[in-house]
Amino acid sequence: MKSGFDSWRGHMQFKAVGFDYSGVLAGISGTEFEIKASNVLGVEPQSFRDVYFEFSHLINNGTVSSEEFWQKVTNRLNTGDRYHALINFIEGLPAAELNKQVLNIVTNLKNKGYKIGLLSNNTAAVAEELRKNVLLSNFDAIVASGEIGISKPHPNAFKILAERLEVKPKETIFIDDTERNLAAAKEMGFHTILFTNCEQLSNTLKSIGVL
Repeated sequence: MKSGFDSWRGHMQFKAVGFDYSGVLAGISGTEFEIKASNVLGVEPQSFRDVYFEFSHLINNGTVSSEEFWQKVTNRLNTGDRYHALINFIEGLPAAELNKQVLNIVTNLKNKGYKIGLLSNNTAAVAEELRKNVLLSNFDAIVASGEIGISKPHPNAFKILAERLEVKPKETIFIDDTERNLAAAKEMGFHTILFTNCEQLSNTLKSIGVL
């Protein structure tokens, strides 16, 4: 059976590649975080994921603080007694440094003429810091939920990314570590790649003739 990309190969020219930030460009993947956090709370990963996304727009748009966000999550999961254990786990995570291997892929894509975009569920303040980072100078557009008032997986978040890159969704590949986000991007016409690691991403991009 042909993959979704195989069906487009030969008559679709991609013009842009969009990246998620947390879990792709920096930090651990969303799946890994969900599994570890749900273990700390003693709940199923799917339950943690559902509640996380129920409230995620509040912290991404700056409506609540990080502490308030996690209090809402633990209270909804009836794990308020594990709140401090969760906070200790989160604070103990390694610093979310930019992944140099992914940045090398970004540089190669840029050198091949692709427009590069970043779409992150993050605050406006974080977006400003990202724009100042010289390591992200290859990005043509950096879009954060805190600036546009919409969080992934809302379809309009992906629409805005395409508009900022001045391309059509069908001309764009979007890379994320969360299947929920990719499902929404795909509905908008994007071609999607689920990120698991740098080698997998590089091999996938090569297999479709992008790298």
